[in-house]
Amino acid sequence: MNKMKDIGNFLKEKREAKGISLIEVEKDLKIRKKYLQALEDGNVDVIPGKTYIIGYLRNYSRYLGIDEENIDQIIKTYHDLKKKTGDLEKIKEKNIYLKTKDRSLFEKKRAFFPVKYVYLASFVLIIFIGLFLLGRSLKEAQNIPVPLPEIGNEADITIEEKADDISTLAEEIVESESEAIIAESETDESILAEKLPILKLIANNRAWVKVISEDKIIFEGILFEGEEFFWETDQSLEIITEYPTKIETYYDDEPIEISQGTIDNYLLKYNFTPAQNI
Repeated sequence: MNKMKDIGNFLKEKREAKGISLIEVEKDLKIRKKYLQALEDGNVDVIPGKTYIIGYLRNYSRYLGIDEENIDQIIKTYHDLKKKTGDLEKIKEKNIYLKTKDRSLFEKKRAFFPVKYVYLASFVLIIFIGLFLLGRSLKEAQNIPVPLPEIGNEADITIEEKADDISTLAEEIVESESEAIIAESETDESILAEKLPILKLIANNRAWVKVISEDKIIFEGILFEGEEFFWETDQSLEIITEYPTKIETYYDDEPIEISQGTIDNYLLKYNFTPAQNI
């Protein structure tokens, strides 16, 4: 953008003529020095978002004492340059993906198999094999005559019948342990099924959005018309977007009026606390 470089040189000459350093401008305007340097170098790609660029250009120009007519011309020049590069921007924007959709409603459940289940299954298998081998040994010994005492009027008990009883016992043990494993697994799945309330943003038109939670950027990018952003949370959030707003906001399917937030240089900032919306 050669014209942006010309604008940057113009701003730089104005600043140097007034004998002001970038550090002084940073303190007065609360704009980071690297962004001021980017404006003077014509390297506006360093600055995050068109709204920020326009705001910085206008505030910096006014700070340097440039009249409103020239400021409007600077902003118009920037808009014209953005329009010429619009096709290239559209191609780039198609490659933007939402960073948090992998934590949204479309997140797949993790397959898990706790180690304790492996130990339990191994223990049951060892018992089953031991009882099976014992029963087999008793069956093989059925041809050896073994005197069995009579108990009351009960019929004589053969070695083969004892082996069958042992096999039945083994099957009952395995079945009982399997039911215990299934019951515990269903309990764990019910715990996993509990989900946090969902913050949902829907774009009515192409809109730049930034979401911050606990001083961490959860999402920053562009939502296209009809595109949605989901985030499961019960923490406080700061939602920043262009003003007038082009997005609809819901928390646990209840609408949130973010237009009641603070407006600063074409930016809308809304501090959202879930506890106040439950």
